[in-house]
Amino acid sequence: MVSLSIGRVAERSGVAATTLRFYEAEGLLSAPGRVGGRRRYDEGVFTRLEVIGLCKAAGFSLEEIRVLLSDDSPGRSASRSLAEAKLADVDAQMATLVRAREIIEWAMECPGEPLSGSSC
Repeated sequence: MVSLSIGRVAERSGVAATTLRFYEAEGLLSAPGRVGGRRRYDEGVFTRLEVIGLCKAAGFSLEEIRVLLSDDSPGRSASRSLAEAKLADVDAQMATLVRAREIIEWAMECPGEPLSGSSC
């Protein structure tokens, strides 16, 4: 079993050591084992950090992420309702980004001043 220091996890994940400690205090990360009083993480921490990062990028609050990560009830009803609501938000964001991409591509193809109101 690989045992990683908090500094090594921070380096490999790009998540600051202070953030790792915060996530632990907030219940987003399980308290790691300790060797000589120092935190020692296993490789699974990287998956957990990726999930936390993706949830944050999708707009979940830390409290919502905590619910998602800890919901082990049958049917995961709390997680399901949070996820369903967030999916609608993600779909709206994606539609906005697709439209933004279309406008940028159009502007790149248009000679002159594409945003002046004249057609290309």
